[in-house]
Amino acid sequence: MRKLQCLKAASNEFRAAPVVIAVSHQNQPELLKRALKSAVEQTLVYERKAQITVLDDQSEENWREVTGAILNHPAITILTARCGSPARSRNQILDWAEKQSHIRWVARLDADDEFAAINSLEALYCQAESENSIAAIGSNKLRINGSLSSNINRASPEELLNTEALVQLIQSFCIEGQERELPSCNLLLRTDAGLRYPNIRSAEDHWFVMRLLFDFPDRVSVVSQPTYAIYSLTGNDTQSNRDSGYWSDSRKKLAFVAQKLLNLKNNDRKLLGYGLEGAVWLESDTVCKEFYPWSINATEVAILEELLRNKTVPIPPVQWSQAREGFWHYATPKVAYSTIREHIPFDQVVRFLQALYKAGIATLNIKRDNLRLTPKGDLHYIDIGKDIQPLTSSYFLDMSARLYGIGILGYDDEELVRRSSTLRPEEALSEIPGFADFYSDLISGLHVPNAAASASPAADKEATDVTLLIKCCAQDADGLYEQVAHIVTQLSFPTTFAKTVLLVDGYTGPFLRQYSEPDLQSVLDKAARLKADGLIHAVLTPPKGTESIQAIYKQWFNASEATHTHTMMNAPLYPQIWAFSKIQTRYVLQCDCDILVGRKRLGHDYLTDMLDAISADGALSVGFNIPKATHDILAYHGEAGEFPPEVRFGLLDLNRIRRCLPINNPVHDGRHQLTWHRALQQFQKESGRHTSLRGGNPESFYIHPRNEDKASLNSSAIRDLVAQGIFPSKQAEQFDLVPNAAWRYPQRHEPVIFLLKGRFTPAIKLQRCLKSLEHQSDQSFGVILIDDASGYAHSWHYPERMRPFENRYTLVRNITREGHIANMQKAVSQICTNPSSMIVILDQDDYLMQDTVVERLLRARAKGHDLIQMPMFRPNKPLKLYQPDYNSPRQKGGGNTWAHMRAFSKELFDRIPAQHLKTADDDWYRQVTDYATMLPMAELTRSPVYLDSGYAYWHERDDYSATHKEQEVAALKEILAKPALEKEGPVEPLPACDESAP
Repeated sequence: MRKLQCLKAASNEFRAAPVVIAVSHQNQPELLKRALKSAVEQTLVYERKAQITVLDDQSEENWREVTGAILNHPAITILTARCGSPARSRNQILDWAEKQSHIRWVARLDADDEFAAINSLEALYCQAESENSIAAIGSNKLRINGSLSSNINRASPEELLNTEALVQLIQSFCIEGQERELPSCNLLLRTDAGLRYPNIRSAEDHWFVMRLLFDFPDRVSVVSQPTYAIYSLTGNDTQSNRDSGYWSDSRKKLAFVAQKLLNLKNNDRKLLGYGLEGAVWLESDTVCKEFYPWSINATEVAILEELLRNKTVPIPPVQWSQAREGFWHYATPKVAYSTIREHIPFDQVVRFLQALYKAGIATLNIKRDNLRLTPKGDLHYIDIGKDIQPLTSSYFLDMSARLYGIGILGYDDEELVRRSSTLRPEEALSEIPGFADFYSDLISGLHVPNAAASASPAADKEATDVTLLIKCCAQDADGLYEQVAHIVTQLSFPTTFAKTVLLVDGYTGPFLRQYSEPDLQSVLDKAARLKADGLIHAVLTPPKGTESIQAIYKQWFNASEATHTHTMMNAPLYPQIWAFSKIQTRYVLQCDCDILVGRKRLGHDYLTDMLDAISADGALSVGFNIPKATHDILAYHGEAGEFPPEVRFGLLDLNRIRRCLPINNPVHDGRHQLTWHRALQQFQKESGRHTSLRGGNPESFYIHPRNEDKASLNSSAIRDLVAQGIFPSKQAEQFDLVPNAAWRYPQRHEPVIFLLKGRFTPAIKLQRCLKSLEHQSDQSFGVILIDDASGYAHSWHYPERMRPFENRYTLVRNITREGHIANMQKAVSQICTNPSSMIVILDQDDYLMQDTVVERLLRARAKGHDLIQMPMFRPNKPLKLYQPDYNSPRQKGGGNTWAHMRAFSKELFDRIPAQHLKTADDDWYRQVTDYATMLPMAELTRSPVYLDSGYAYWHERDDYSATHKEQEVAALKEILAKPALEKEGPVEPLPACDESAP
């Protein structure tokens, strides 16, 4: 924003004056003093008919002290604003004056000029008023390098008010080198004239006055005498432009345009408008535009044709042609447009911006002259030319701010144009009232996730007659919580249980095949936590009294002499059959707490299959399937006594079993000889009709780790792989775990691989992230999703979430938290196998905002780029842009190289020295890991690129605590202090990517 402020107002006696002498300056206090001295001596000021306004455009702080006491004159108002150029400073004064109810005229006086006589202004004012003009132009003298020239640039009505003579004058000083120019600085302009200076480097005043004289030849007064001003030819901007060539170039273009306008006038063209790019006229019902030769070329026309191919964009359709002289033209049907006044309806502003964003178009010259309303009320952009560009996030932010300022807030056209400023862009934009919220809502509305995200999936139905019973003992303390959570979550979908119960055997040893130190209290504590967290409904602990033991044995085996809870071989007996007596449902799905449950497809309703099987006449139990070497379903089968009930994991029909009781189980030395399942097997064999069944669908299975193999589960990888239905070929057809088989996560080799890291990511956000990948137009990518120890209670459904990616994903669920860099190392250096693969960091709670991200990554990779970034949008910082700077980023606080979206080759990541990823204490960085990884790669990269076609990445993050921020500052300071890395060798071109490759 221009941030116009009034530092000092003229006194009341001058504030009602109809004329204001407008002086804009930047760091010219000595010359300004001379200009103001001539201004306060004007007769109109003496008569209180003129006041003076000084506009300061970001001068040094002491400019008022240097200028001195003249600024205290009661006729002087002092304004300050951020304008950025002479043209925009003058336009700011014109905008300000237009809003002052008493001011009707603005007299121009540059800070390095002065009035030539005390009645200079009065002469122009009186003649303009008497002729009812909108402007008056006077003569000027020249001061060249401090010396006053005897020549006078005399304003002649015969020359200025005759179009052909005017064009000849312009040709003379622009082309032929004549020193006498248009007297453009000697101007008195009415506030309602509606004209503004073009923002160009040189001759902006000549362009302005040429337009004034071409458009209003009958409304301009020309005053030859007295001379209006003494004009200096040593202005800083003028001299700089002469030296750079802008001065000459701008005048040559001015001469061309003047001649073009004269030709159009002589050919009776109905001129609609013209500017710095071309002229527009009406032929019958067709609007035609001819571009100046420097304005557009064939390549730019081709870009425009492609951009405007979409007929639904709010821009008129045009037909392009090229004249024999090489000039480009377009034609478009005339539309009965309405002009834009102070405001634009809110919904039209939003629809206009949304349509252009979706079409990938940026209209850069947003101002009222270039906007129209259709008869239906739709907003259109009519300035078709080079200011229509392919969309970038920066362009869209800028055009949204300008349209919001103009249309919603009613700002002047130039209030929000880009200009030199000491403020960062987001700071300047944040000063616009309400814009941050408007823009956040606009982008959010444009990027609603493609499909309705859902929370964690819920079971379709409940098996009201089935209880899940999980059995544990004192030596199961280590890892009990995670293991029970694994079992419960793996088994509770798509059908859940009437009740889930944990049986805790209170026996403390000695144990058969003992594998760990018993810790009953720890088991009980974890059981209580499981219940509190809702993973189980109840904890069962068998009573220890002899009376209870004998009663259960009497019920099951018709024997009461045994009083031991375990068999002769020290296998548990009493606790389990006691637990069966407490089950209130007909069926119990009972399992050991150490089993590993595999689900190739969570949607497989294994429980319904087992219930159907156990309904067969005489069936007492159904064993859970084991990993199979085939995908074929094996019919449930079993002869009487062929199989025992599956004690480690099986479904029991308690009603049928109870009807079979008591069964035989010999007693020796106060202990029963058989476990309950072996006793039942013996009964089945003797009965000749009762069976235990095995078989089923291999999509669900279990594996049992032997006690001596449980140490191999410490890394959690085997359990995670089994849970996903993944096992090596050696494990097929085996009940027991084969720990030395080739257990490893699926490796990835795709040309683009998305790495999704997260911890306790809300299900809705994860689904949103994955949906953005599902909707990519090119699906030749892989996915690695790493959950950093959220636990199975949180992540159990992740395999089902990943199902749309079929064999293109690797899911890793850590049991202990490892941190960002350790997980990146695991993913990139161990799971990814292709050195040229592009690894894309996509946080699980973020998502891709474009469906063509993969397409664009592949194209960039084919060109040899090994580090690729795209714009991110942060809803908590909607006005902030993060364009990376790869030139010495370590010296620039990272240079935004940390920002999402970031993609890099595996080969590039693997070249990062380990010490750059570790703290001084030789531990992986835990904070600012994006800096720790991206800074070295930004230095090592041979070919980085930033691709901006609009926002590509939605990034949201909760605010950090003060302690976390302090840790970040310390870590970042350490990272930035590390030595910069040097590139290894030149860029080598890569072969074109085969986008059809898997």
